[in-house]
Amino acid sequence: MLVSIITPAYRAQATIARAVKSVLAQTYKDWEIVVVSDDGIDYVDLLAQHGIRGARIRGISTGRVGSGCHNARNAGLAVARGEAIAALDADDVFLPRRLETLLPVARRDGAATDNPVVIDDVSGAEFHRARAGSFTFVKLDVSALLALSVPLFPLVMREHAEPRLPGVELGEDFVANLRLIDRIGSLTMLGETLSEYHVVTGSLCHSDESAAGFEKSYTDLIERLSGGDRLGLSGRNAIAARDGLLQKRELNRAFARAKALDPDLDFQSFAASRR
Repeated sequence: MLVSIITPAYRAQATIARAVKSVLAQTYKDWEIVVVSDDGIDYVDLLAQHGIRGARIRGISTGRVGSGCHNARNAGLAVARGEAIAALDADDVFLPRRLETLLPVARRDGAATDNPVVIDDVSGAEFHRARAGSFTFVKLDVSALLALSVPLFPLVMREHAEPRLPGVELGEDFVANLRLIDRIGSLTMLGETLSEYHVVTGSLCHSDESAAGFEKSYTDLIERLSGGDRLGLSGRNAIAARDGLLQKRELNRAFARAKALDPDLDFQSFAASRR
């Protein structure tokens, strides 16, 4: 079964080789990776300069600059050939057994994710894992998903993989997962750590403006869930999502206050301190 891995790339020159090498190291070998340039750079050529090449590494472009991760993911999904779809950001890493471990569970349940560890990209220090404690697996509903402070990038069977909503950038990952849970009932999360989520200073989610950006994003999404299109969710899940996002917005506001006192603070460090 072919797995298509979609990697948006925007100013990703410093990290893209590491991300793709982590795919090359997978124990499961039936994959392709679609690197979607959103800045006009030919990343396949860049990877070749690092000695990374092969027919399974495909490159496309959004034809724009900075159109957003959600748009790049959709461009990649449109050309993906796999029967299962995975997402790998250009600054993150798959551990070698990720595809091998998740694919049987995804085939059974429609989708599956691991319990990623958060890594400081400069020091290599571990902050925390997405879900604390020891467990074999859990079934995440909408409320459980939104209680997490770390993005999840599940392996999704093609029939359940839908495009990202247009215009939703900050929070596009959890909005996609909310909609996925609404379609398949729950998201299976394994307790094993099979990926690394890297905190890169200056990236979209870890910039000095991220708290203000998320404040606006959360507020817009709450309004849509309260009286708009409900993000396409069923009534019960829309209510649960609204309640979860109200809590996320309060956490983000607490982070903004803390960052005003400590300008070097990043969100994942703050989230780890609140556990």
